[in-house]
Amino acid sequence: MLHERRMISQRARSGARRGPAPLTRAALPVLSLALAGALAAGCSSNSSSNQTSGGGALPQVSGAVGQKAVITLPSGAAAPTKLETKTLVAGSGATLASGQLAAVNYTVMNWTGAKELGNTYSTDGGKTPNQPQVVTLGSSSLLPAWNTALTGARIGSRIEVVAPPADAFGSQGNAQAGVGPTDDLVFVLDVVGGYPATADIPGKQTAQAGAALPKVTGDPGSGNPQVTIPSGTKPPTSLVADTLIHGSGEAVQSGRTLVMQYTGVDWNTGKNFDSSFTRKQAFSTVIGAGKVIQGWDQGLIGKHVGDRVLLVIPPALGYGPSGGQSSAGIGANDTLVFVVDIVDAL
Repeated sequence: MLHERRMISQRARSGARRGPAPLTRAALPVLSLALAGALAAGCSSNSSSNQTSGGGALPQVSGAVGQKAVITLPSGAAAPTKLETKTLVAGSGATLASGQLAAVNYTVMNWTGAKELGNTYSTDGGKTPNQPQVVTLGSSSLLPAWNTALTGARIGSRIEVVAPPADAFGSQGNAQAGVGPTDDLVFVLDVVGGYPATADIPGKQTAQAGAALPKVTGDPGSGNPQVTIPSGTKPPTSLVADTLIHGSGEAVQSGRTLVMQYTGVDWNTGKNFDSSFTRKQAFSTVIGAGKVIQGWDQGLIGKHVGDRVLLVIPPALGYGPSGGQSSAGIGANDTLVFVVDIVDAL
């Protein structure tokens, strides 16, 4: 995968990421420690339960779904000794399954000291969008508590989770995130979306203009698009961002979390160096925030959900500044070609 200034495959091995880190035992994503502004009035109702263990009283949760939760711990009560999950608001969307991507907004509190550790909600009254955490259900790197709470949940649900160390960061805790080895965590999860491995856009390609640009064949749903580099043609020196399929969704704004499928080809070698289609895993990132190579940040802003976009990225906006990517066979002077299907914007 090639979404960051370094290879995604390298990130997957090392866990390195400049944005909100995955919810793994190694790192808790603390996106913002500032409390949000005034929340919409209203309390959640304890309508159903995914799992009960007969533990003590659970924290009270107030606030509207889609906004930062207010978590109030029960006075004088100890945390439950087993994992507790409770559906506070039952969603009406599709059911999440193992192997899918799940998009989740959350508020998290450390039961010890009643300290809020972070949340993914807008902290400026909605001027900037929420930044949902996108995780792979069933992954061994995902917190066990999240795997339990989200697998089988419906999109639109709000779920309360109280996780002892064994279902969170284990006996090592996470000092950087303010989690000790014996600390229990309280999560309130708002399930925003779910995406199967084959998630893609609708539509069919129309005839491409411009014989000097790569030819793309293969409609959405047919697997990895084929990219043919024009023989004997020099690559363009400026960024190309051509829309091959025009979607009907909202325009992509900087700061939004995009869910996408893509394939990448090196113009200079003709090699298909990476593809979410063949890997059978949709990909997500925050766009316009420096988390991806500049060609993606510049080329996808203003496009629409449902678009298929042909990106031709000169070295200066790709991996040229970092000397290329030898592990993928990409040289410092290589031009990159991507076909990107924008599945959703969160």
